[in-house]
Amino acid sequence: MRYEDLAVRCTSAASHTANMDIAALVNPVSEAPPRRSLSGSHNFLAPSPSTSSAKLPTPPVSTNNKPMNRKRKRHDPKPLWAAREDEVVDGLTFAQWQKRREQSRPAPQPQAQAPPAAVPMRNGPPPPNPFSAPQPLATRDLVGYERPVSDDAQVYDDVSRGVCDFIYSQVIMNEHVRNAIAEAPGTTQVEVEARWGQLLHKESGQRIQTITSTEAIVRPGPAEAFKFESTMTMQQHKAMNTYLNKQVQQSNAPDAMRAKVQYKHTKEEDQFFELDKQAFDRLPPYTQQLIAQSRKGQRIRVTRDPKDPNKPPTALIKLRIENMEILSPRTEWDYRIGVNLEIKYPGPIDSLRPVVEPGRDAESMKRFKDRVSYAWLDAFQIDLTQVISGNTKNHELELELNSDVLLQNGDRIQHNQPNGYESLINGLMNNLRVLSREITPPVPGA
Repeated sequence: MRYEDLAVRCTSAASHTANMDIAALVNPVSEAPPRRSLSGSHNFLAPSPSTSSAKLPTPPVSTNNKPMNRKRKRHDPKPLWAAREDEVVDGLTFAQWQKRREQSRPAPQPQAQAPPAAVPMRNGPPPPNPFSAPQPLATRDLVGYERPVSDDAQVYDDVSRGVCDFIYSQVIMNEHVRNAIAEAPGTTQVEVEARWGQLLHKESGQRIQTITSTEAIVRPGPAEAFKFESTMTMQQHKAMNTYLNKQVQQSNAPDAMRAKVQYKHTKEEDQFFELDKQAFDRLPPYTQQLIAQSRKGQRIRVTRDPKDPNKPPTALIKLRIENMEILSPRTEWDYRIGVNLEIKYPGPIDSLRPVVEPGRDAESMKRFKDRVSYAWLDAFQIDLTQVISGNTKNHELELELNSDVLLQNGDRIQHNQPNGYESLINGLMNNLRVLSREITPPVPGA
């Protein structure tokens, strides 16, 4: 596969996202608590789906678009974002290929834009200086028997590389996501979060069991027969809290030789309001265009600090872009990696109408969240949350990437600069695996 084909692949992936139905992207938060379903013996050989994406505005049709072959052989060339500057493929180095691609593009029209404002990660430390070099993440070269016949210093694994491709196409190369962010810097940002949960069959309620016995990415497909439940038991919640608190203590010890883990405990109250016509008109134009094409009504989530009624509330609209599911049959949990747009609602909330489901009142629709957050490397944040709504209680675990760090490293790829993009995504996957294995009881006889 030539580098030109790789460029076509990225373009095709962006166009594929643009032409999908945005209705499935809308991510109104369901008030019905997820039901705890333990691993079952249900056998299902067909792959489970990922959630369909949105029907975004169609970009101009490229004359070089070809059907994209999603299956990359193990010995195919690296994707664009993973190529080194000095690599030679088909007689061209990456720098030469990059120069040829830039020369083939039409000259862009100058457009004055304010630089995006730095948006700190929720409850986490501030992001690094966008003009500084990316912070190096822990890596280790292969040595001794680990080295393959090619003598490569490192060899990627298929699952992490698949997540790299997914986030690269849905965030870095997604012009609709980037346009929405550029239109309202500091107001609209991309959210990449990973959730621990289980992929269940809707009819049986049992966790999906496939012919694979190890971790695997679920292929996109029809989603009617499956659902992802992000939940855990009270016992798992306590065990995870103990484990993460231990990491805080160890990382902050005077002799610790590791990145410090920062800890924060917050309590919040959520309530959902309808996005009516008047509220819709207050949103930025490009965001209006995206939301207008959805077939489901959007909601505004208003979050307050119950201990400080004088603190201004935050109001957000979450627009789902795409999900990827990963089966992990050797652990208690599967994973869902979601890409969303978070849009700050700019108007007053006093005139908004609260969302009330049949058989409930506005008070019982409120969600009370007791959250413990753990942030480190200015890049990752784990949220361990207990959610109470009405008479129900749920426990959730999720990991969020710092969107500024993600975009900075992704943009460095486009400018042929050193970057930590793949290390960042590998770190995301390593955290999913470490916490899943920590909470999974040993299998007898294994």
